[in-house]
Amino acid sequence: MCRKLIVNNLIKLGNREICWEGLALPKGEIWEMTAKQLMNCIKQGTDEVYGLALDAEDNLIFDESFYTVNLMTKTHVNSFVPLKEQDCLVNCFYTVIGTHKEKNAIMYDVISTKYERTSFDETMVKTLIQMGVINSGCKLQDDKIVVAPLEKPKAVFKKEQEV
Repeated sequence: MCRKLIVNNLIKLGNREICWEGLALPKGEIWEMTAKQLMNCIKQGTDEVYGLALDAEDNLIFDESFYTVNLMTKTHVNSFVPLKEQDCLVNCFYTVIGTHKEKNAIMYDVISTKYERTSFDETMVKTLIQMGVINSGCKLQDDKIVVAPLEKPKAVFKKEQEV
């Protein structure tokens, strides 16, 4: 079974990129990988990576299938800044990783860029999306919350027929 790696933060030392950091499901481990390791992981499919994808030139870009709109940059101890600063001025983002039912209401399971795990109700999630505080895992579509699936499509291989 491969891990599901949810990208949360870009770690920098000054202006130099050090690594990417995130949460591995189902165990909840925090992982770190260099950009090259992350690119190889995405290419080879050894683990499912959510939050970042590769473009045609093998550059890391936001994962549109996971509805990623921004990520957090951690430059030194307790210093969090959004990667796209013009969108939002918060120092903590939330990523929706699933849902569950609680007292006949749908609750959205989230993790923060500081690895807090909690749940929010629908009203709170809508508000946070509109404020730009939820950076990935869901989106608003026709005033409804659409949660990104934590399943990558499997490649279909066809057997070649011998002539």
